[in-house]
Amino acid sequence: MRREGNTWYKGSGAALPEDMVMHHIQKVVDGGFSGDSAAEDAALIEPLIIADPALSRIVPEGLPDLRVISLHYTPLMAMVRLPTIESDGKANLHQRAIGAGIDMETGCITRAVVKGTPITHHPDTGVNLIGFEIPGWKRVLELASRCGPAVGLGYCGADIVLDVNDGPLVIEVNAHPGIEIQNICQAGLKSRIAATGEDFR
Repeated sequence: MRREGNTWYKGSGAALPEDMVMHHIQKVVDGGFSGDSAAEDAALIEPLIIADPALSRIVPEGLPDLRVISLHYTPLMAMVRLPTIESDGKANLHQRAIGAGIDMETGCITRAVVKGTPITHHPDTGVNLIGFEIPGWKRVLELASRCGPAVGLGYCGADIVLDVNDGPLVIEVNAHPGIEIQNICQAGLKSRIAATGEDFR
């Protein structure tokens, strides 16, 4: 999301005037998303993350994110999720965002897919995806490797974004990350876990 004056813009580019933003915040505070309409809630206003310029030139709008699967301190597999106009600027694979597998050694995209269909270029910007190098890749792996131990998980999926000012930032850590990443990377997690010599149980 971005802001120009008193108007905000969604990842898809759709405008959100100030009254719409305030209405949404009021709905949150009134418990409209808590499942209990009688409950009061709180609205959390997060700082705006601005994508690293190297990534932002690939996508038309929205914030790309990285998913890194790790076992203890060992990153096993990674992908980047790239928003599209069709995904409404969201990095959600089910909404037709792009899933792109990343080589763990080089940080380069090796394969890109939209809903199971392989592609080579971003459908909206025309930028070639194959061979694109993720900025700050070593730092991304370092952060991902620390996520599981930091929250008491042996196996986890870390979601990381690349901010223009602060670099890689951990957005969340998933105890049960989806395994679609295997289809995107065309590789199995079982063999990579076995290669670490660690016990997955």
